Parts: sequence; C-alpha cells; structure tokens
Amino acid sequence: MSDTYAWTPYDPEKHADLPGLPGLPVPYGLYAALCEQVGGEHAARVAELLRPSLELRPDVPDDAPGWTPAGRTGGPAALPEDVDWPKGHRYPMELLAQLDCARLAEAFRAGRSGTPWPLPADGLLLFFHDLFPADPDGDCCVVLHVPSGTPERPAPPDPDGLEPLPARPVRARWALSAPSYLDDELREVFAGDYLDAMGVSDTCHEHLGSTDIRLLGWCDSHNTTRPDGHRPLLQVEGSAADASWGELVNVSVWITDEDLAAGRFDRVRYGMEVA
Repeated sequence: MSDTYAWTPYDPEKHADLPGLPGLPVPYGLYAALCEQVGGEHAARVAELLRPSLELRPDVPDDAPGWTPAGRTGGPAALPEDVDWPKGHRYPMELLAQLDCARLAEAFRAGRSGTPWPLPADGLLLFFHDLFPADPDGDCCVVLHVPSGTPERPAPPDPDGLEPLPARPVRARWALSAPSYLDDELREVFAGDYLDAMGVSDTCHEHLGSTDIRLLGWCDSHNTTRPDGHRPLLQVEGSAADASWGELVNVSVWITDEDLAAGRFDRVRYGMEVA
C-alpha cells in the first residue's frame, strides 16, 4: 500500500525559496509545484482552500501505523428501539456506513493541523441512502447520530431479495483534500479561468491522490452530482464497500456549512455518479 502522506511539509525556515504560506501544513512538493505553475500569490490562495479530511479504507492491516479503527461500511445498524429503519422511495434504505465518532475524532486530531474536529465527539454516525430514489434531489439519504452501545439490528428484508451491504471494517487517517476545477472556490482564484483551475486541480490530485472513502474534505469525483450550497460529508465508492449497485459508481452525502457547524444532520442531501 502506498503512503500518500509520507511527504515533507512546507517549512518557512527550510524552504526560504518559496513565498510564505499560512494555514494547513501543505506538502513542500505540492506547494513548490503550484508556485512554479501559477506563481506564489495564486499558490498561497490555492493552499488556503485545502481542507482536512479523513481517508477511510477497508483493506488496512491491523498493525499499519497511523491508522485508527473507525467503524465499518454496511452490516447491521445500531438503531434505538424507538427509531425505525429509514425508508426509501420503494424499499428500506441501505446502511452505507456506521462510524465511531470518538475514533474518528482521534484520527483527525492526530493529523498535521490544529483544525478542530467538526463532528460529534462521541456516539455513532449512521449513513443511509436510497438505492432507488424517485427524485435524486430530494430526501434520498439519512444521517443519524446515536449513542455508542446502541443494540444493532439487521436491515428489513428487501422485497426483491437484494442483499444488504456486507460489513467491512474501515480504518481512518488524516488527509488533505483539494478542490476540483468544478468548484466555484477554485475557479474564483483564477477569475473564472477554467483551464488554470483544471491544471491546478490536476497538480493537487497528483500530489495528494484520492481515496475511495472520504469523510469531510472536497468531492473527489468530477462526475458526481453536487447539491448547490453543500459540501461533501461522506463519499463512498461502491467497489470499496463491496457493493452491487449496477451502474451506480459512487454515492455521497452532502451538508451545508451551517448545518455542519451546528451538528445538524436532518437536511443532508445526496450525490451520485453513474457510469
């Protein structure tokens, strides 16, 4: 397994040949490449757009350094007795992931920045989505925050006999995330110049890579539907969750900045990419 984050952070004392850089500890190689590509002023503005996130993987060995057990994709759901399994348009929603907030916070705080953990510090976050949404812009996903230790229950039987996602434990580590050329924030740095934004987006991807499952950060897919005024909360590639979604490649749950700051999950929106 390659280690994307075995990099040298930018250090203003060691790297005096580059302009000063505030904010997150950007890899030296990325910052140097951006300075050469678009100049120091634009490179600093791009660096300020980088967001901390958590990379989640199901295939990490137990003894891999820097990775924290963080929950799982699929499996049964820890639902309180008075909470029904969420229903989709036609069938029960599918449990996408069940994540341990305390372990997520631990992995996030172990990262290379002092950014505060923006999600609950305890309990479990449950992510559900509708495999057959009538309106992809409507209520196609549900996020629930429940106490740790809540008894688990299996998904209700699917009328067509579809199997639920299998339980796959995941581990988490801190990771930087960069905007895409489709994000207004990056295009604004270059006064709407699409080609400059695309070039910078490619450079960031080359140095930071992408991940099949990401919590927080920016959207990793150029082809995912993006709800206006929202940012990604969770992104899951079907292959990483061992999903049988047909032409559906990945799904994502989106949240507004306001709701993220308030810890409010009842207005999340859905994103997806179809092959």
